[in-house]
Amino acid sequence: MSGRMSAIPATASTATIGVIVFYILVYLLPLDLRPLTIPDETRYAEIPYEMLISGDWVTPRLNGLRYFEKPPLGYWLNAISISALGQNNFAVRLATALAAGGTAWLLYLFSLKFFANRRTAILTSFVYLTFLVVFLVGTHATLDTLFTLFLTAGIMGYVLATLEQESSRARLYWLGCGVSLGCAFLTKGFIAFAVPVVVLVPWLIWQRQWRALLVKGWVVVIIAVAVVLPWAILVHFREADFWHYFFWVEHIQRFTADNAQHKEPFYYFMLWFPVMVFPWLALLPAAFVGYVKSLDPANMAINRLLWLWILLPFLFFSSSSGKLGTYILPCFAPLAIVIANGLYRYFQDSGRQLLFKWAVVFNLLIVAGLLSLLAYLELTDSVRDVFGDDEGLKLLKLKASIIIALLAAIISLRQANWRFRLASVAFCLIPFVVLGSVSLPTRLMEKKTPGDFLLEIAPLIDENTMIASDGTMFRAVNWYLGRRDVYMLSGNEVTYGLGYPDSSHRLLAPESLRLKIQQERQHPIAVFCHYDCPAGITELIPPESLSRSFGSFSLFLIK
Repeated sequence: MSGRMSAIPATASTATIGVIVFYILVYLLPLDLRPLTIPDETRYAEIPYEMLISGDWVTPRLNGLRYFEKPPLGYWLNAISISALGQNNFAVRLATALAAGGTAWLLYLFSLKFFANRRTAILTSFVYLTFLVVFLVGTHATLDTLFTLFLTAGIMGYVLATLEQESSRARLYWLGCGVSLGCAFLTKGFIAFAVPVVVLVPWLIWQRQWRALLVKGWVVVIIAVAVVLPWAILVHFREADFWHYFFWVEHIQRFTADNAQHKEPFYYFMLWFPVMVFPWLALLPAAFVGYVKSLDPANMAINRLLWLWILLPFLFFSSSSGKLGTYILPCFAPLAIVIANGLYRYFQDSGRQLLFKWAVVFNLLIVAGLLSLLAYLELTDSVRDVFGDDEGLKLLKLKASIIIALLAAIISLRQANWRFRLASVAFCLIPFVVLGSVSLPTRLMEKKTPGDFLLEIAPLIDENTMIASDGTMFRAVNWYLGRRDVYMLSGNEVTYGLGYPDSSHRLLAPESLRLKIQQERQHPIAVFCHYDCPAGITELIPPESLSRSFGSFSLFLIK
C-alpha cells in the first residue's frame, strides 16, 4: 500500500513538470518569433507605449488621439512589460501569455480542491492550454485572455467564499473575488459584472444561498468599486465625456444596436465552437460518458456551477448584436474542468474504449486532411499562392509537424497508458504552433504584418515628413516609425477621438490632402495605405512620387 501511495505523487509530479514544460515551449518561447499583426497587436503595443512616453496613465491615447474603447489595466500591464523588457514583440505579448498560464493554474487549484484528485487537476490545466482558441488568443496581444483570468478568479472566489465554513478564510475569498472583478472591469468594462451575475445568480438561487446572493453580493460590489474608483474619478475629471461614450457606445450599442460593430447572427458562436475546442472536440462524447459516471452528490453544487458557467455566458454573448470569437473565451475555463474529470473517469473503466479510438481517428482525419491539402497544393503548384519560392524550409517544417502529429495519434491507438493517450491528443496542436511561429507564410505576412516593410522604408522618412495613413495601417506606423502625429485619411476606430476640437484637424478629406500637398511642398508627405487608399486619395498622388509596396501595404512619398 505504501509503495502504491508513493507512486501517485511521483506520477503526478512528472505530469506537472510536463505541463509546465509544454507551457514554456508553446506559450512563452515563440512569442518573439513572429511580427505583430494588425490591427489588434499593434494597437495593444502602441497605446501602452504612448502611456510610457507621455507619462499619462489615466487617459488611453492612440496616435495621440483620445481612445475610449477600453479601460487601462491591460495597457498598464503591457506598458510595464515594455518598460522592463524593451520595445519588442515578446514584451508586448508577455502579459497575455502569463494570463493564459495563470488561468490554467487557477483551474488546477479549483479542480484539486473540489475533486480531490491531483491527476484530474493537472489534466484540467493541460486541456485548457491545448484548446485551439486558448492557444491562439493566449499567444497574441489581446485583452481577452487577461479578462478571462480575472473573471475566472472572481467567479472562483465567490464560489469558494460561499461554500467556505471558516469565516476568516471566507473573508479572504470575498476580498479576492472583489479585487479580481474590479481588475476584470479595468480590463474590459461593465461586462466584468454582467458575466458573474449571469452565472452566479442562477447558481445561488438553485443552491438556495440567499444570504450569499442578497448580502455578500454587495460586499463584492463594494470591493470591486473600490478597486475601480481611483481611476474612474481621475478619468472623469480629465475627460468629462469618457463614461458616456464608454457605457453607451461601447456597451449598450455594441450589445443591442442593429449597426453594432462586428455584427453577427445568433448562431455565430455555435458555428465556430467546433474549431475553437479542437483537438478535444472529438473526445467530448467520451468525456460526457465519463463525466456522468463521475457525478458525486457531494460535488453536485460545483457540477451545477460548471454547466451554468459554460452555457449561460455562451447564450449571453450569442444574444449580443456584436460578436467576436474571443468573447466566449471565459466559457472554456469550466469546460476544461468538465472534460478533464470526464476523461479521467472514462479511462478508469476497463473496456475497449471505442469512443476514444473513434476520437483519435477523427483527429487523424483532420490532420491528415491538412497534409493532403499541402500535397495537393504542391502537385498543382498552387502552393506558391501560399508559400513563396524561397519558403521551402517553412513548408518542410509544417509538413514535418503534421507527420509528427499523425504518428503520435497512430501510436496512441496501440498504447494502454491513458496518460500517453491524452498527451497524444495535444500533438494535433503542433502544426498550428509551428505555423504560427516558424512557418508563417510571407503571403499572410503581406496582409497582416507590415512591420518589416515599415522598418525597411524608415530611412526614407525623417522627422520633417508629414505622414498620413488609412484607418487600418496607422497603428503600425505609430509603433514602427515612432510617430504619434499621423494624419488620418479615414476615422475608423479613432473617429471619436478625431471629434475633439484639438484633434479634428488630423482627419484629412481628399480636398484637405490636396491642400496639404500644395502647401507642404517644402517637406515630404508620406501616404500609407492597406490595400486600396480611401476614395479620392490615389488620384491626388503626383505621378512622380516615390512608391513602395509589400503585399497589400503601400507607401507613396510625395516630395
